[in-house]
Amino acid sequence: MQKKLYKAMTALVSITLLIFMLAVGSLGYSAYKRGAKDDLKAAAKIVVKENNDPDQIINYLEDAIDYKVRITYISSDGNVLYDSDADASEMENHSDRIEFQEAMKNGEGETTRLSKTLGYTTYYFAAQYRDGVLRFSTDRKNLASVFLTILPIVIVFAGAIILITTIVSIKLSEGLIKPINQLVRQLDLRNENIGELETPYEELEPIIKNADVLMKRIHRNIDKIKREKEKISIITANMVEGMILLDSEMTVLSVNKSALKILNSKYDPSEKENVSKLTDNSTLLELINDAVEKGAAKEIIPIKGRYYQAFVNKCASEMRQERFGVIVFLVDVTESVQNEQIRRDFSANVSHELKTPLTTIKGFGEMLDNGIFTEPDDIKKYGGMIYRESERLLYLINDIIRLSEIEDQEHVFNDDINLLSTAKDVEDILQNKADSHNITLHVNGDSNVHITGSQSYITELVLNLTDNAVKYNNDGGNVWVDISKDKENAKLTVRDDGIGISQEYQTRIFERFYRVDKSRSKQTGGTGLGLSIVKHIVSCHNGDISIKSKLGKGTEITILLPLSE
Repeated sequence: MQKKLYKAMTALVSITLLIFMLAVGSLGYSAYKRGAKDDLKAAAKIVVKENNDPDQIINYLEDAIDYKVRITYISSDGNVLYDSDADASEMENHSDRIEFQEAMKNGEGETTRLSKTLGYTTYYFAAQYRDGVLRFSTDRKNLASVFLTILPIVIVFAGAIILITTIVSIKLSEGLIKPINQLVRQLDLRNENIGELETPYEELEPIIKNADVLMKRIHRNIDKIKREKEKISIITANMVEGMILLDSEMTVLSVNKSALKILNSKYDPSEKENVSKLTDNSTLLELINDAVEKGAAKEIIPIKGRYYQAFVNKCASEMRQERFGVIVFLVDVTESVQNEQIRRDFSANVSHELKTPLTTIKGFGEMLDNGIFTEPDDIKKYGGMIYRESERLLYLINDIIRLSEIEDQEHVFNDDINLLSTAKDVEDILQNKADSHNITLHVNGDSNVHITGSQSYITELVLNLTDNAVKYNNDGGNVWVDISKDKENAKLTVRDDGIGISQEYQTRIFERFYRVDKSRSKQTGGTGLGLSIVKHIVSCHNGDISIKSKLGKGTEITILLPLSE
C-alpha cells in the first residue's frame, strides 16, 4: 500500500508539474510574441511618419530597439526597391504578399509566417510609404525552439522538484501508513477485544467495528472447530480399532495409535508419506486399490499373527467429485476367528469322540441281539465292554455339558473359599485312586489363603489337576499340591514327577479334546476336556494359568487367583 501511495503521489506531482510548465511556457511565449509585435509596430509607425530614407530608418531602429529589424521598401507594383539585408535587384516581386496588399488597401498590414526548416517565426508589419510600402520584419524563435533551448534548465528544475516531492511523499506515506500498520498488527486472531483498539483516523473506526464483529465470529467458529477436532482426536486416539485416512494420492493424512500398533509402530504420522511406507501387507494394499475402483471392500487379513477385519471405503467430495479419500478400519477379530475354528474343531471332535463308543456299543449290542454270543462268559465280557463304553460316553457328555455351563453362565461368585481346605478335600477324594497306582499325595501350604468364587468350580479345578497328575504319573510317583500367596494373588501349584509333556505340545494341552498320549487317555478314561474346563474356570475367576514340563521329568501347573479383599 505504501509503495502504491508513493508511486501515485510521485506520478501526480510529475504530471501536474509537466502540465504547469507547458501552460506557463505557452502563456509566456504568447506574451513574448505579442510584446515583440507591439514594439515593432509602434517603432515602425513613428519612423514612417518622419518620412526619412530607408537607410536612416534602419540606423534609427538599430539604436532604438535591442533586437534585429529588417526593412524592405516595395514599390506600388510590388518590386523591391530596397532591403536592409539583401540585394533588392535579385529579390522577387512582393505584390502577392498579404501584408503588402493590406497596406496598399488600408494603409497598414501585418502577418506572421513560420519557417519550418529554421524553427523561426517571422512577424511582418507594412505601412504606406511615399508611393509604395515600407515593410518591417523581425524573427522570433517558435515555441518548439524555445522549449529545446530551455530544456536542460527545465530538466534540472523538474528533477529537483520530483526529488523533493519523492522525499515528501515517502515521509507523508510513512506517516499515513504507520498508524494503519500498527492497527493491522493489533488485528491478531488471538486478540478478542478489537473493538477497544484506538486509531488516529476516524475513517478507520467503522473498519475496526466490523473487524471486531468478524473476529468474535471467527473466534466462536475456531472454538467450535477446536472442540469438534478434540472430540474426533479423543475418539480416534482411544479407538481399539485401527483407523487410517488416505487422500487420492494414497498419502496418509491421519492414522490413530491402534493402527500404528497393528501395522508399524515406527511410522511417523507427521511425515505424510504414501501408505506403502506405513505397511507392506500386500493383501491390505490390494484391498485399498479394490476400494478405489469399486467404492468399498472388506476382508479378514492376517497381520503379525492376529486376524483383522479390514473395512475400506472410498469417500468422494460432495463439492468436487474428482477429489476423494479412502478410510480404512481394522477390527481385531482374532478371537472370533479362533472361536470359529474351535467351534469347527469342537464339532468335529465331539462327533468323533461320540462316534467311537456308540459304534462299539452298537456293534456289541447287535452281536448280542443276533445271538452270536451264547456263552455266559462271553456275554459277561462283551456286556462289560458295552457298560464301560457307555460310562465313557456318559463322562464325555457330562464334561461337554459342564464346559458349556461354564462358558455360558454369567459368573457372579460370592463363596469364600479356603484353598488349602479345598485341596485337602480333593486329597481325600483321590486317595484311593492314588493308592491303587502307588502314588503319594503331598498337600501343603498356607491355611489363610482365601479367594472369592464358586466353591464347586474351584473344587473341580483342583480335582482335575490333581487327578491328571495321578493318571499321568509313573508307578511309585509323587504329586505335590502347594497353596501360597504371591503379592495380591493366591497361588495354587500342582506338581508331579510323572511322564511330562514335550515342549511342542505344551501350548495345546488346554484345547478341547487334545490328548498328548491318546492311548493312555482312553485307558484311564480321559475325555480330553479336563484341562479345557480348568482353563475356563480360571478365566471365570479372573486368574492366570501357566505350565512347566519336561518329558520324563514331570509337570508343574501354576494358577494365580485374586485374593479375597
